[in-house]
Amino acid sequence: MIRSIPVFAFGAFFIAASTALSSPVRAQPAPDNGICGGAVAYGEETPLRWMKVAPGLAKVNFVMSRGEKEKAACPAATPACARRAFVMAGDDVLAGPKRGDFVCVSYIAPNAKRVKGKFTETSGFLPAAALQDAEPLPARLSDWFGTWSRDSEAEVVISAGAGGKLKIAGQATFGALDPARAARGAVNSGDFEGEVAPQGNLVAIGEGYDGKKPLNTDDKSECWVKIRLFSRYLAVEDNGACGGMNVSFTGTYVRLN
Repeated sequence: MIRSIPVFAFGAFFIAASTALSSPVRAQPAPDNGICGGAVAYGEETPLRWMKVAPGLAKVNFVMSRGEKEKAACPAATPACARRAFVMAGDDVLAGPKRGDFVCVSYIAPNAKRVKGKFTETSGFLPAAALQDAEPLPARLSDWFGTWSRDSEAEVVISAGAGGKLKIAGQATFGALDPARAARGAVNSGDFEGEVAPQGNLVAIGEGYDGKKPLNTDDKSECWVKIRLFSRYLAVEDNGACGGMNVSFTGTYVRLN
């Protein structure tokens, strides 16, 4: 559930956090366009990290992107750029690119339920000084197992395969949540499957794809999928060749409860 507080609390927090913490997020290669649509964004392939809000911080407001609510000066450490949504000490986020003093993140509350087919995901900027790296990820094969969902239009099922491999199958649609599209049969679909061994927290699926090559190329002859595990978050990216028009698996997933 998204938490909210009055925005005037933001300024006091940022001053305290920026002076008290000594482990800021390291810079990551990403365009500093002042916009954050989530840690996992289609076509960007940015580095990702599992991070937590530092101890001792009661409430940390999310920060508006540039142009949000016609505020061109955002993101900035000002009350005018503070959003009502916030996280608290110990909350874990999937962190993407660092842009100035802020980090683009995605947050889904533990035990979140889907509402109208979608999880309540809060995506946006958080002050870099308020975040720290979480503990190293476990390497157990069973940590991958389960049904992972971005929303009711995209799910990935992972189970045990032979010889330490993972059996992975994904299904996605575009337009299934739109009653008008569904009524006229305009829902597009896509799928993928594979049985592969994980490379640490990475799984690569697709003919000729190793998870290291760029996903976003002009060659769409094969469906390529990169899957990375970050504790309770599963980050999925594809190359746009895994289904019908506008179908994509790209996004932040959590395990269905």
